[in-house]
Amino acid sequence: MKRDFSGLDSEEFDLIVIGGGIIGCGIARDAAMRGINTLLLEKEDFSYGTTSRSSRLIHGGLRYLRQLEFGLVRQDMREREVLLRTAPHLVHPLPFIIPVARAVDRAALPIGMLLYDILSFDKSMPWHHRLSKRETLELEPGLDIKGLTGSYLYYDCQVPLAERLCLETALSAAENGARVLNHARIINILKKGDKVYGVEVQDTLSGEKYQAKGKLVVNAAGPWVDTIAQMLSKGLKPMIRRTKGIHLLVPQLSRHAVVCFAHSDRRLFFVIPWQGYSLVGTTDTDYSGDCDTVHAEAADVAYLVSEAQRTFPSINKDDIWYTTAGIRALAGDQSKKASDISRAHKIVDHEQKHGISGFISVLGGKITGYRAIAEEVVDLICRKLRLKAVCRTAETPLPGAPKVTEERIKQVAQESGLTIETVAHLAALYGSRFLKIVSLAASSEQARQRICPHCPDILAQVEYSVKEEAALTLSDFLLRRSDVGLAPCQGLDAVETVAREMARLIGWSREEEQKQRELYHQQIALNLLFKVG
Repeated sequence: MKRDFSGLDSEEFDLIVIGGGIIGCGIARDAAMRGINTLLLEKEDFSYGTTSRSSRLIHGGLRYLRQLEFGLVRQDMREREVLLRTAPHLVHPLPFIIPVARAVDRAALPIGMLLYDILSFDKSMPWHHRLSKRETLELEPGLDIKGLTGSYLYYDCQVPLAERLCLETALSAAENGARVLNHARIINILKKGDKVYGVEVQDTLSGEKYQAKGKLVVNAAGPWVDTIAQMLSKGLKPMIRRTKGIHLLVPQLSRHAVVCFAHSDRRLFFVIPWQGYSLVGTTDTDYSGDCDTVHAEAADVAYLVSEAQRTFPSINKDDIWYTTAGIRALAGDQSKKASDISRAHKIVDHEQKHGISGFISVLGGKITGYRAIAEEVVDLICRKLRLKAVCRTAETPLPGAPKVTEERIKQVAQESGLTIETVAHLAALYGSRFLKIVSLAASSEQARQRICPHCPDILAQVEYSVKEEAALTLSDFLLRRSDVGLAPCQGLDAVETVAREMARLIGWSREEEQKQRELYHQQIALNLLFKVG
């Protein structure tokens, strides 16, 4: 995946996709696989926005049953199975426990769990079953819930590194012929009369501006979708409702994902085992601020801590290493409570709605259903381009598939001299492509050097990410190509080493290297603002 702006002004694309989140990348991949000449533009980096700040779950969504969104649940159950087949190195089954304590739970949960299983009738994972109080506490001794009578055990899936799922989707788009550009900000929509014919884009790293022409433009910018649409026409009304969701990173509280119910507002949230820690979240409150500086506030944190203490009394604010905050772009009823708005997506054809041809907006949607949403969008694009081409994304594995076996990990560790811990970590990050990093590590002792003392990552990953995955800033590598910046230290112990290596590879000046350090510190400082807010 080479980031290349050359010739952008002179080429006409069939399709320009704005937004490098999971849905935008999914659209670009599907389109490229159908032979559509595609350009994908992302203002920051792939998965920078909502995708990297999610609960990291691939699930149908139990709570959507309460809202009678059976179609949404069924679609996502089907897509969960697709991802287990096409991205088994990134998506894994995860057991969930729903404690039963309230009378309403004892009445409603048997029906809900049965319906959840029926809607996933073709799944590869076990059906749910009921656990007694004793069995529940044997599985999760840290639970301490007043009136606990037992629980239900069921399965959904986790994508520990949603960032890598998004990146591999972008990589697949590029491998199939799409031009994929990060750090490429849209500054204008090119329009002649009532027809869109392209975009003006700025390379945010060099400052250079380009005009990219295309027959169709898809606005998949997530929380920024209205910002992009306003470039189309200042008179357009907002199409999305933005809500904020935060997560807390704390010491591991449970071995299973635990479903919790907030007493204050009856919302459902999770305590999820992740990378040896626990993610607690999420919230759901309206947001009207700057999407680039969204962060957890003291009130958000207090809500989650107090509600989580009803299930895990040991948790307290001092346990929190850091927080994350992301924005949902919901296509739903503006009059409803934020948590009651549908998570179903919506496709807006601006030719039909506003008389402006060549422009489509995609609103809402979940990570789980991103491939199906992309298929629906590209089906529409094919009709507009008068092209007959079948979608192949449900059967075609992502670049890092299949999952690497334990036997292969042991073999490579023995042959390479790298520790099993490092090789296993590389296999978890890159899937079958981990051998490319192992090969780079064999080139020099420096390439085998650990990035920091307490993580298994090595310098060869930095070189691979820069040369093969378009990592161009410290944040690109630490937060989205690796998981170094997602550990409790947030990558601070690795900043100096990674900055020096990226400076060598990219050719940064001393001033640019220092600027990159400062920008990274500013980015992760948002995760700690709740302590002073």
